Amino acid sequence: MDRFLAVLLLLAAVIGGFVDAKKKGMLEVVTLHIPEDCSDKAEVGDEVAVHYVGKLESGAVFDMSKLPDNSRDPIRFQLGKNKVIKGWEEGIKGMCVGEHRKLVIPPHLGYGKQAQGNIPPDSTLIFTVELMELKKPSFLDSLSATSPFIVGPGIVVIIGLYLWRKASTDSTQKTKVKREQKQKKKK
Repeated sequence: MDRFLAVLLLLAAVIGGFVDAKKKGMLEVVTLHIPEDCSDKAEVGDEVAVHYVGKLESGAVFDMSKLPDNSRDPIRFQLGKNKVIKGWEEGIKGMCVGEHRKLVIPPHLGYGKQAQGNIPPDSTLIFTVELMELKKPSFLDSLSATSPFIVGPGIVVIIGLYLWRKASTDSTQKTKVKREQKQKKKK
């Protein structure tokens, strides 16, 4: 009896949490499958490839990346670049290759008040996603991402040093010429 009550309370808490999440318009993430090896997880900056099925709350499918004959490739994007809806950005973080998740995305993390194709405005979107590939950025990739912040100031410093040196050299030259002229006048 105690065990039954504990399970019942746990179930009520879980259901209450989902209902509460929907009321607050929060992203709901349900893990459907985790592979045995889940050591590398997707994080901002990683390039990911994802297969998905997108549905409306009514169950109507509005898009999918994988056709029955496997004629479509997964969608590829870099996490953190805002190339996909915010619900995907948040819902795919932490996934590992082979993991399946269900993402229930409230309108403000989807397309909002904007209709998108056959998706009505203010729609809650339900995606089943599978992470197919995960590519961590290489050292060169991360360097190229930060290079504008390094190269720009570096160029400014180099130009500044060049101008300072040129100005001080010109000043030294003028002083030298004046001395020579004074010495010629004395003779």
